[in-house]
Amino acid sequence: MKKKVIIIIAVVCVAIIAVVGTIFGVNAYNNYTIQQQTEQQVKSIDDTYSKFTKETDRAKKLVILSDFIKNKPSTSDEIKVEVLNSVEPKYNETLAKMQKFFTDDYDKTIKDNTIDSKTLEKTNDKKKLQSCIDNLEALKKTIDSEKSNVFYKKDIGNYDKKPDELISSYNDRITAIEKAEAEAKAKKEAEAKKKAEEIAKQEKKKQTESSNTNNNDNSYSDNTNSYSDSGNSYDSGNNNYSSNDSNYSGGNNSSSSSGDYNVWIYTNENGSYYHDSNGNRWDSNGNKYEYDPDDDINSWGYPEDE
Repeated sequence: MKKKVIIIIAVVCVAIIAVVGTIFGVNAYNNYTIQQQTEQQVKSIDDTYSKFTKETDRAKKLVILSDFIKNKPSTSDEIKVEVLNSVEPKYNETLAKMQKFFTDDYDKTIKDNTIDSKTLEKTNDKKKLQSCIDNLEALKKTIDSEKSNVFYKKDIGNYDKKPDELISSYNDRITAIEKAEAEAKAKKEAEAKKKAEEIAKQEKKKQTESSNTNNNDNSYSDNTNSYSDSGNSYDSGNNNYSSNDSNYSGGNNSSSSSGDYNVWIYTNENGSYYHDSNGNRWDSNGNKYEYDPDDDINSWGYPEDE
């Protein structure tokens, strides 16, 4: 009887030891497996991030980030929950750093192309404004193509609004500048036209005055009643005239040239008289005009014998 009891106790102890050993072994295996998987996942994360930092091509960096998100550790890969819980902080930290590379670039582009409102009101540099607009438009396209990975399970924030706000303000400023330029140009053209008209008016006035005073190179003098035209001279009243080397007397006077002296013919209500270069005068009947310097009465007489 005692022998049977001893045997039973021994069997029970062996069974207990076997169970305990099995449990211990399983736990040890599980712990090892968890450790191994954890180390593998951490190494994979570190390797991916190292590859990401070394890559210089933006498009390839985006591909690495995209693959990193797609290959996130999960239970479907027969990875224990304990492993996932252990590596999740490491994964999220690495994902954030990779995404930050892109958002930092977005921030830099926005900052480099931001003009504060006070400066914007004073600027007249349309080229600079247009350059900022072009850069921001390009940024919008870049964000749109990258946002599914860069903002994976995150709020995109103002990245899709800020560029539009800046572009709108710059376009408004360009419109204001062009309006001011158009007004200034119109004013300048109007002033230039007015000035040209004034100059033309002054030139026309000068030409008119010049034509009145120097028409065909003629000269006139009303006070002396003398005129000059193409080498000819004229005199009105009792003055002498000269034209083509001939002499004239105006009014009722006429003259002719003969020999070495001039014969002057004067016509009035009493008839004509003649007078030579020596001061002698005759009427049409041959009567000689006598002049007495002591007598105020002048008379006509018949010619005396010479």
